[in-house]
Amino acid sequence: MKLKMQDLRLFNLVFESDPGYILDFSNRTLSVFFDEELNIDIDDELYLEEEASKAKRVRCLLKKVDRETALRVLNALWQHKTECMPDQAEQSRNDWQALISRLENTDADTARGDKPVQVWHGIDWSSLVAEMNAMKALAPHPRGFRFESWLAGLFSAFKLAPRSSFRNTGEQIDGSFRLNDEFYLMEAKWHQNRTPAADLHVFEGKLSTKATWTRGVFISWMGFTPEGLTAFGKGKRVICVSGYDLYHSLSHGIALPDLLEAKLRHAAETGEPYAEFDKLYTLKDKIPGTLK
Repeated sequence: MKLKMQDLRLFNLVFESDPGYILDFSNRTLSVFFDEELNIDIDDELYLEEEASKAKRVRCLLKKVDRETALRVLNALWQHKTECMPDQAEQSRNDWQALISRLENTDADTARGDKPVQVWHGIDWSSLVAEMNAMKALAPHPRGFRFESWLAGLFSAFKLAPRSSFRNTGEQIDGSFRLNDEFYLMEAKWHQNRTPAADLHVFEGKLSTKATWTRGVFISWMGFTPEGLTAFGKGKRVICVSGYDLYHSLSHGIALPDLLEAKLRHAAETGEPYAEFDKLYTLKDKIPGTLK
């Protein structure tokens, strides 16, 4: 977002403990903080345009991201200051409130920016794919439970805050997760055949009993019948994901949040609940190897 000189002055007053330093962070602890609390790679070269000091990296990030991300970063830093440096936080509270007020009231053009560079350290892509392949040999009943457990691990690995299955008066939801600060309900099936329209309508019906903004993701290992997708129709609150999509995204090192966001964008633009991996990602997207 576009930061004005007054915005940067207030940021420095609130967060720059000494020239080039952010609060009580070292280089290592700042990297860990952005990783664990915000899932942002503050060490990415994208944020090194103004040299490598901690304050310059954070200011560079704030200039590049959108308003929502900038506010999320600033709130996390302020929370750290109030917890670890309470006396200094109290002294700078007025400057903090002035900074947040200015950013919250910026116009649409000023608020625009890019997605932050996210951190996916420690993702064992090959093991995730190998576990998918190993599940194929299991009997149907244990395979279904293993699939749900694997999905929970997958969503946890990509910091989507999954919650396991829960039951609400006669209906069961396989779980929920958080993506970009919005919550989604999830249904997961591993059947021998592709999922028909009837199952999609049942899941849509469950969503209709929740809050009006509730959206869902239906994961079917075998995918969905073309006629079922046609019968299900457009403009629904359900996004569909197949085992094929998961397998090829993980095989090509595409993070689960990126796959889901690509599907959400496709649904927003077309109204279609499902787009296969091949349609979302083509060779122009620099994906190595073949897809089939």
